[in-house]
Amino acid sequence: MMILTVTVNPALDKNYIVPGFTLTGIHRVESMSTIPAGKGLNVSRALRALGVPTMATGISGGFTGRQIESSLTQLGIQHHFVRIRDESRANSLLLDLHRSVHTEVKEPGPHIPKDAWKRLETKILELAPSCSWIVFAGSPPPDTSPQIYFRLIKCIRPLGVKIALDTRGPWLQEGIKAHPDLIKPNWEEFQELVGPCYSTVQGIHKARQLQEQGIGTIVVSMGAKGAMAVHGNSNYLIQEPPSVDVVSPIGSGDTLVAGLLSKWRGNDDFVQAFRFGIAAASSNAAHFGAAVFDPIQASMLEREIVVEQISI
Repeated sequence: MMILTVTVNPALDKNYIVPGFTLTGIHRVESMSTIPAGKGLNVSRALRALGVPTMATGISGGFTGRQIESSLTQLGIQHHFVRIRDESRANSLLLDLHRSVHTEVKEPGPHIPKDAWKRLETKILELAPSCSWIVFAGSPPPDTSPQIYFRLIKCIRPLGVKIALDTRGPWLQEGIKAHPDLIKPNWEEFQELVGPCYSTVQGIHKARQLQEQGIGTIVVSMGAKGAMAVHGNSNYLIQEPPSVDVVSPIGSGDTLVAGLLSKWRGNDDFVQAFRFGIAAASSNAAHFGAAVFDPIQASMLEREIVVEQISI
């Protein structure tokens, strides 16, 4: 079965390598690439690279939205978007490899009319029966109701499909009330949700408290410090992710979600899936562009990762 991703604020990412980049002056671009992005689309692209059937839906607008959809078609990713008039956003990532200068410029996204949300709900209900997982990922445009993910998840809960939620702030705080099967905040986003954590042990304690509210599995990515997870009655910690030459960490969390679900979707071995998710995320960090990674490298890095089971 498919994994459906829902991206309510997709973007066209323009990635530039610019030697000697500074905040002033005229700069010559050495190379440039354009990819359809936003967290959900990043997950779909990573799943496609891993050979996992995936579909993408969400809300796209204007000429930029059509460019996003065209790019997905070229990549062989099925998509069924709700269309609006306002323009979807475009983001820019500028990188100077020699000086490790890394700059992102992100647009907020369009205003989404009320009828588009209803049309999206109908679209998800149409697509859900052919899917094993639905991944809601990314922050909506700033004027979006904090309850949007809560409402979308609640409407598809009766269908029995598994739900992953990867967002932040008020959308995560409200979204978890719909009891998703998986959430994947990073360390900063996790602390926005549960309050300050001064150790991973304290973090695991707070993740356990979240799980008691009806969340299935909680995975918290911590960048170069690894990741922790609460799954079932067990707690897991990866303290030393594999060492790679970091080019750009953008999209590593999305690649983690894709790697995790690629192994977990038909398999009860969560530990194996967790390990591979971190390996895929590490490969992403060694490449330029969100969810751009090498599946062969990920398989090799997986062998270096130790997953510890933690008792608290």
